[in-house]
Amino acid sequence: MAVTKFLVAAAALAAASAFAQTPLGNVVNVQGVVTATQGATGMTVAPGQVIQNGMRFVTTSNGTVTLRLNSGCTVTVPAGHGVTVLQSMTCQQLTAAVQPVVPVAAAAPAGTSAGLVNGIVAGGAALIVVQGVRTVLDDDDRPLSAR
Repeated sequence: MAVTKFLVAAAALAAASAFAQTPLGNVVNVQGVVTATQGATGMTVAPGQVIQNGMRFVTTSNGTVTLRLNSGCTVTVPAGHGVTVLQSMTCQQLTAAVQPVVPVAAAAPAGTSAGLVNGIVAGGAALIVVQGVRTVLDDDDRPLSAR
């Protein structure tokens, strides 16, 4: 009896696992360099690659990728863009989810490096913390006199 319950539970778990891994579609066209990540796993994309739920596709500055989902939806991710494919998305939502990918260095003002900007931000935060500590430790508050 216990063995039967165990086998039923194992079969249900295996079916659920297989269901969770049902491909959502395939990559139909790749130009340049395109990467895909799912969780902590990353790979270079090639035509024919299976699209799984939660995969994120990112194109380089000269790469593009076309995704064809089993629903018939076809989405092209242009150069310098990314998209995360979720099973719950409609074609319209997936198309709208294709967004530009901004490198960290590009977020810095012209003529500065990301390291310099990060250093300035960290320095400002440190000054705020030091001032807060000084305020807390400042104990020379004397009571006001009635005069």
